[in-house]
Amino acid sequence: MIDALLNLSAYCPGSVLDPVTREPITLERLEQALPPSLAALELSGEHWIPIPDDLREVFHGYRPTPLFEATAFAQALGTGCRIFIKDEGATPSSNHKANSAFWIAYHCARDGVREITTETTGNWGIALATAASRFGIQVICFIDEASVAARPDRVRLMEAAGARVEVVGPDTDDDSFDPLVLSANRAVSYTGKRPRSRYIFGSVYTYFIVPQTIVGLEARQQLGEVRPDVVVGSCGGGANLLGIAGAFLTEAIEYGTPTDVVCAESELCPIVSKGRMGEYSIDDQDFYPRLRTYGLDHLLGDDAYIGGLGSTIVAAPVARFHADGLIRTATFSDEEARSAAELFGRTQSRTVALETGYQLAAVVAEAERRPSGNILVNISSTGRGISYA
Repeated sequence: MIDALLNLSAYCPGSVLDPVTREPITLERLEQALPPSLAALELSGEHWIPIPDDLREVFHGYRPTPLFEATAFAQALGTGCRIFIKDEGATPSSNHKANSAFWIAYHCARDGVREITTETTGNWGIALATAASRFGIQVICFIDEASVAARPDRVRLMEAAGARVEVVGPDTDDDSFDPLVLSANRAVSYTGKRPRSRYIFGSVYTYFIVPQTIVGLEARQQLGEVRPDVVVGSCGGGANLLGIAGAFLTEAIEYGTPTDVVCAESELCPIVSKGRMGEYSIDDQDFYPRLRTYGLDHLLGDDAYIGGLGSTIVAAPVARFHADGLIRTATFSDEEARSAAELFGRTQSRTVALETGYQLAAVVAEAERRPSGNILVNISSTGRGISYA
């Protein structure tokens, strides 16, 4: 069992900024937005974060998640590469976000939070509601209309997990509809009226990324003497990519151990390859801290559904590692992602969510460009309710 997690933000200190002054934020100011435990973590410079004993028991109930070799998928591709799958679909919420959800719910409960509000395209809301119910916390999820239309089962599953769901549509004067920012704005506005409520953003920040690093730490143990030549993760806000690749990125930094890390992204939201370094926020109310990182002005498509890859801000360590040449990008269309997911489903009898399809598209591309090698990729979510027809 993993006892401590990686704090990748220790490699890019000073990235969390006061939303008004744009200077590095103080702990006192950050605690106005975050519960004290999460605020302290957000500004921690420690490279390793111990897992609290009570939370370790929670993780032990479903971790480690399985790792298997996708031999049928590799055979269908006609490749000499070995493809290893880390299966985060085996969590209580059937997606990797359960790791962050239990971590956040535990710390919020310890700090006396009774209600959490958040934005979601679906999976994060399911994970947070599932985790929060264990700690007696109410969750209110704000989800955009496009996500509901694409995955109508998400609302039902969030409600079944105990959440209250609010569906929001674009403002009439909003010409650049960004679903996540819109949902975040609504959640922030609501939270300001509730004294024991806290708004938690479901991506990007250190408090969300740290618990995801358990994925790559476990995979490294499970692989034993097998060393991945390529590690693939999809990237919206960066949690999946940093989760599966974090352990290998730190080895490259600390020991010079080479691993090719590939960031699979959507052509409608090429956040890493075309994002610009700047100071970005997830709301426009100067409430949540800004991050010094890569950002995009808007999605490159109208009301496009691209699963969990629609973030126009990425976690600061992704920007840092990409700028340092430790991460390279591979950008794919919706059609390529669905095709790869469909092939994986036929050959491995596993249905995966669309964001995992982008990762699998990157695996297909890697298998075509190299005659042999070991490829590690994460199934970040199952595809319940998805049809690729």
